[in-house]
Amino acid sequence: MNIRKSRKDGYMKELGGTINERIGDLRTSMNLSQTELSEKTGIPISVISRIENGKTATVGHDVLTKLAVFFNVSADYLLGLTDVRMRKNVELSELCLSNQALFQILSGKVNAQLLSLMIESRNFPRFLDYAQTYFEDANAPAFQSRNTIIDFGIDTLKDYAKETPTARKEAIHDINRMNAEKITSDEASMIKLRDIMMRILKDMKEANDGEPADIDTSQLTEMIHAMYEQAEVIRQERPVTAEDMTDIVVNYVAQTGLNEKAQELLKALCLQMFKDTER
Repeated sequence: MNIRKSRKDGYMKELGGTINERIGDLRTSMNLSQTELSEKTGIPISVISRIENGKTATVGHDVLTKLAVFFNVSADYLLGLTDVRMRKNVELSELCLSNQALFQILSGKVNAQLLSLMIESRNFPRFLDYAQTYFEDANAPAFQSRNTIIDFGIDTLKDYAKETPTARKEAIHDINRMNAEKITSDEASMIKLRDIMMRILKDMKEANDGEPADIDTSQLTEMIHAMYEQAEVIRQERPVTAEDMTDIVVNYVAQTGLNEKAQELLKALCLQMFKDTER
């Protein structure tokens, strides 16, 4: 099953696999322009622009280190050698998982992608909280008190029915209804756990199947401004070509979730349009 993550409903977006994709995605996820990233890291904007556009074959150790520290990720993650963002390995004991649970995950018996989506869900902590309440039977006294009150009401209706034969039929109906309202703490917890799990599964499916959301006006304005900045960086060194503008536009539009086929079509269209403009 191909799991496609998004930021919607608490899920994290799955980043690309190359260094230019990952740096660009990390920057935009923090709502930073290339200029702002340059100011915060001390890396020249021209270097950042070339990296994100794939114009640089290799990234220097100093630049790689600064970016890894700033984004709080490992250098291997930026290089696409791992999908683990954390800068240091976490001891397995820190995860507080049993040996059997770890074996299930590491052996591949558990779908790790689905498990990740489930854990990332904003409803998952609620599910665990209710599960703990269920295991501890913490709600039992409250439901027992509730059922005791209902039983008292039923006994009162029975006495009333005996004393008032004309109201017996209506009283029996009320007694049946009140009996139906009685519920144990186990039953209530299972219903609640089921409802929360259904929400989690629904969110997981939407995160996997949902189409990329449309960008709003502010995002579009920011994108256009960032593209203009990139073009200006190139213009300071040499004339901007149709190929340059095409790469800039396609790279930014691709961040909205455009698939590869659509990117190819957009690239061909932009290239033709910019070449026509040069004539």
